[in-house]
Amino acid sequence: MNFDIMAVSPHPDDVEIGCSGTLIQLIDEGYRVCTVEVTNAVLATGGDLKIRNEEAEASRLVMGAQKRIKMDMKEGELFPTTDNLYRLVSLIRKTRPHIVLAPYFEDRHPDHVATSKLMKAACFWSGVSKYGDNQAPHRPHRLVYYFLHWEGPISFIVDISATFDRKLQAIRAYHSQFLTMPSDRSMTYISRPEFLEKVINRARNYGSQIGVEYGEAFYTREVNRVDNLMTWADTQGVVG
Repeated sequence: MNFDIMAVSPHPDDVEIGCSGTLIQLIDEGYRVCTVEVTNAVLATGGDLKIRNEEAEASRLVMGAQKRIKMDMKEGELFPTTDNLYRLVSLIRKTRPHIVLAPYFEDRHPDHVATSKLMKAACFWSGVSKYGDNQAPHRPHRLVYYFLHWEGPISFIVDISATFDRKLQAIRAYHSQFLTMPSDRSMTYISRPEFLEKVINRARNYGSQIGVEYGEAFYTREVNRVDNLMTWADTQGVVG
């Protein structure tokens, strides 16, 4: 089955945090979206395999993604091995996405960084016919990075004002991660109330930069093409 967008999540909940507002918008517009969970996050302080799986499925239903794919790679072991790369190349060729969304390549969590680097390599090698399996080669048109804990340079910002409430609903589907009681001694970096507040404030900040209520920022390594300067200017709003 071919997909328009493949959204790659190092752990269940990363895609929801980083780019789910944009994904929901695209799904609502009729584009086919698959989410890919590289690991199952069994090393997380909260929840277990069954709970995390149930939460991820509940979140998928909120977003409306047509398919959710679990790779079951091991946390802390997302090394650029031949096996890891072959599996991701095979997945890209099977799903044939036009766009791949992956975490930005600099972040506090090593799995986020490793996933980003693996996807960059996989997007290249999936287009080389003599590499990997015997499926027809396919190279995504664009690899686009979303931000998690750390931010980086911004190539563009998407207006997610209309889908922001559903983005928060998708995040909150992960009860074991984000709804821990404040008195819980197992409180983690992301389960603290201020983490979700940071997600909200960041979206407001991105939105303010393009004159809307909420936004999600993305980065691409490629220079973005503009065919007509006047048409481009008309879509950008008024300076200041």
